[in-house]
Amino acid sequence: MKQCKFLLILVLLLCMPVVAAAAAIPTISVEELQPGMHGYAKTVIKGVNIETFDVEVLGVTGSDVTGHNILIKASGPLIERSGGIAQGMSGSPVYIDGRLAGAVAYGKAFSDPNYCFLTPIGEMLKMFDNYDPRPAVFLPKNTPLMVSGFTDDGIKYLSDKLLPMGLKTYAVPTGNQDLSKVALEPGSSIGVELVRGDMSIGAIGTVTWKDDETGRILAFGHPFLQRGVADYFMTNAWIFASIPNMESAFKVGALGNLKGRISQDRATGIAGQLKENPKIIPMFVSATDKDRGLHKTATVQLITDEDLVPSLVDSICYNVFNKTVDRKGGGTSHITFNITARGENSGQINLRRENMFYNSNDIAKATNGELAYACDMLMKNKFEKVTIFAINVDVEATSDFEVAEIVSAKIPKEKFKPGGTIPLLIEFKPYRAKNFTKEIAFKVPETQKPGPMNIVIRGGNAYAWLTKLIKKQQEAKSGAPVVAKRLTLKEFLDEFNEADSNNEIVVDILPNTHKKVGEQASESKETTPVATNLQSMMKGSKYKQKYPLKFIANGDIEMTVVVGKK
Repeated sequence: MKQCKFLLILVLLLCMPVVAAAAAIPTISVEELQPGMHGYAKTVIKGVNIETFDVEVLGVTGSDVTGHNILIKASGPLIERSGGIAQGMSGSPVYIDGRLAGAVAYGKAFSDPNYCFLTPIGEMLKMFDNYDPRPAVFLPKNTPLMVSGFTDDGIKYLSDKLLPMGLKTYAVPTGNQDLSKVALEPGSSIGVELVRGDMSIGAIGTVTWKDDETGRILAFGHPFLQRGVADYFMTNAWIFASIPNMESAFKVGALGNLKGRISQDRATGIAGQLKENPKIIPMFVSATDKDRGLHKTATVQLITDEDLVPSLVDSICYNVFNKTVDRKGGGTSHITFNITARGENSGQINLRRENMFYNSNDIAKATNGELAYACDMLMKNKFEKVTIFAINVDVEATSDFEVAEIVSAKIPKEKFKPGGTIPLLIEFKPYRAKNFTKEIAFKVPETQKPGPMNIVIRGGNAYAWLTKLIKKQQEAKSGAPVVAKRLTLKEFLDEFNEADSNNEIVVDILPNTHKKVGEQASESKETTPVATNLQSMMKGSKYKQKYPLKFIANGDIEMTVVVGKK
C-alpha cells in the first residue's frame, strides 16, 4: 500500500494527430453546439468513483482568432453535493449528444457556481498549434497547490516563495489509500506533483480525454503553470470531499501512485504520457537541534523546472529545519551542502559549501541563502544548461549566539623573514561571555620584499570590511569599484567553492600604507590604496590564508609588520 499525498492539480496528456484522435473518440465541434442542447459530464467528488452530472449548453463565445468558450449550466444531485462546479473539476469531460464537447475549465469568482465555461476539445487536441491565452476575466477551475509534510511556518515560507508565480498553497494531511489498481480514464481524478516523497506539493484535476492505444491523456482545459514544455509527475488521486466556498467550491484529495509524465503545460490544458517517468532531482535533508539533541531527515524528489527548483529547494530545507527546531527566534546555524551536476560545456560539477550563520530574529530564514543562490546559479546561468543530479544538505542549529567580535591583534616586535611564520595573537569578545585569545600562524610569502608589509585580519564575512574599503576609495576620489566580467560558468563555480566562510579568520596582504611596526591601522585617518576591482577585493590576494573556527567571527584589524632580508 503506497502512501498518498494531498494536493491539487491540472493535467493534460496530449499529443496525437487530430484525425486519429477524432476517429477514436467522437467529438462535437463548437459550430454544431446550440443553446438548449443537453448532455452530461464525468468527475469524481468522493474516493475514486466516477459520477455524472447534467449539463445544458447556454451558448458559445469567442471566435476563430481569439478562441472559443462554451458556456454551460450544471445541475443534478452531484452538483448539489459538491457545492457547484468545484476547483478540481478542471478537465471534467462534457458530452453532448454522446460526443465529447470539451473540458470544464473556467468560471467566475463569487458568482453562481453552477455556471462555467468549457475549453472546446478541438482546441485542446491541436494544443501545439494554438497558444492563445485564455480571457483574463475567467477564473481557472483549479485549486491552490495542496502540500503535505510541511509545518505552518513552512507553508507560509513556501507561499512567499511561489507568490511571484501566482501560486497559492494550503496544507492537507497525508492519506494512505491504496490506489495501486486505480487507472486514469476520462472523468477520473488526476494529480500533478512538483515534489514527491516525505513532502509533497501538487494539485488535483480531472482527466478529459485518453487514447487507450498510445496512453496519451488530456486534462484540465486550462494551464497549470503554463510552462510550455513541461516535465511533472503524473499520478492518480483520491478525493475526500468537495467543499463549498463563498468564492468557489474546491475538491480536497490525496495524490497517489506515479502513473506517468506531464509533458506539456499550455493555455488550453496539460498533456502527458502514461508509463513515462519525468526527470528528477533527488534531495536529502538532515537537520539537528543541538539544544535538545533531536534529529530529523527528509528525502524527496523534485521536478527539474529551472525557475521552480531554487524556491522548492529553499522551502524544503527551511521546512525540515523549522520542523526540527520547533521554535521561532534567533540563534546560530551550521550548514553543509553538496550539489552534484553536469554542465553541457563544463562537464562534471561539484559544489560543496560549509558555513555558519547568525541571526537575532529568525535563524531558520538566515540559513538557506547560499543554498538557494547555488541552485539559482546552476539552473538560471546564462552560459550553459546544467543538469542537477543530487542535492544533500546537513544543518545544525542552536539558540546560542556563537559569534565573537575581533577586538585586537598582537605580534612580536621583531622582523620576520620571507618564508617565515608570524604568530598572531587575536583577542575576541564573544556574545555575553569573557574575552579570549586565539593564536594563529601566518606564513610570510617566500617572494615578499623586505620592508613594511600590511596585513588585514578579518572574519570570513567580508561585507563590513569591503564597505570600509569602498568608503576609503571614494574619499580618496579614486572612483567606485568596478565589478569584473566573468566569462564562463566555471569562474562562477570556482569563486563560489573558494568563497570565505563566516566561521573563518582570514589573513591577507594589503598594499603598503607606511604604518609603524605593529600599528593597528583600522582607526587611522590615512588613506589606504585599494584595488578598484570589487571582485578582486572579495577574492583577496594569492597570499590569502584562512583558518577555520567553531564560531562566527566579525570585525577586522589592519596591521603593518616589517619583513627583513632572508
